[in-house]
Amino acid sequence: MENKAHAIAAGLFLLLLGLALAASVAWFQGDHTERVHYTVVSRSGVPGLNLKAPVKLRGVEVGHVETIAFDPDDPRQILVGIAVDAAAPVSTGTYAQLGLQGVTGLSFVGLEEADAKAPLRRAQPGARLLLRPTLLDRLAETGPGLVAGFAEAAARLNALLSDDNRAQLGRTLAELQQAAGDTRRLMNALQPGARELPALLKDADAATQRADAALRRIEALAADGQQLAQELRSRAAVLDHLDAAATQVQATSRNLELALVGETPPRSRPLLSDIAAASRSVERAANDLGDQPQSLLFGRSARPPGPGETGFDARLKAGSK
Repeated sequence: MENKAHAIAAGLFLLLLGLALAASVAWFQGDHTERVHYTVVSRSGVPGLNLKAPVKLRGVEVGHVETIAFDPDDPRQILVGIAVDAAAPVSTGTYAQLGLQGVTGLSFVGLEEADAKAPLRRAQPGARLLLRPTLLDRLAETGPGLVAGFAEAAARLNALLSDDNRAQLGRTLAELQQAAGDTRRLMNALQPGARELPALLKDADAATQRADAALRRIEALAADGQQLAQELRSRAAVLDHLDAAATQVQATSRNLELALVGETPPRSRPLLSDIAAASRSVERAANDLGDQPQSLLFGRSARPPGPGETGFDARLKAGSK
């Protein structure tokens, strides 16, 4: 009986020890972190994504993938259920992207902020996060268009590099080389003139200064001319006044003559005879001045001797006649 009792006790001890070890393993392997559940919505597919795939927020692992299924309301959408640490700052502007785990080909869910500078407003549990395509996805979508564009560019390049175009390009390059040589020769020819240009500019500056001085003199002459013109106009006005005064004097003399002598013929009045004699005297003086103009400066010369006077020469008299 004692042997059986010892065997039963040993068996119970081993059973209890195994149960304790199993409970300890289950306790240590269990996840006791508080999780918040969100749904990632994808319309382009989730290649390489599996259950239990990690979920990373800006590179930090904060959860894992729980479910992957099609949306029953819209079969073209895929709903990915994720469990995220409640302390992770998931906001209303957070979006998801798929990333690759090294070279395994497996994917993980990466969470990013649309605007990192915006105030943090936490997303409600169960909120839907949009899955945006990655750069590789966009390249894959636009790949056919890029290939078609490359093919068209290659065709146009082949047409551009035809034999005729290459020959024309060669001629164009030869003409450009010739033009470059002509330009070099022209620059060499212009170098002497360029070296003389500073002296020419200096002469032009001096000529400009002389021109400015000449312009100032011309302005001064113009001002003097204006002053002279004003003086001439004033003197012309004086002459006009003198002419008017002379006309008035003539009219006054005429009126005085009429008042003194009336309309009687001039020969019956002694005053008129004196006026006629004075007129003849003025006429003789004018004739003498015309015959001997030097008398105006040196006086009248002596009259030649007449007949019977000393120095009279009949031949000179006859010659003068």
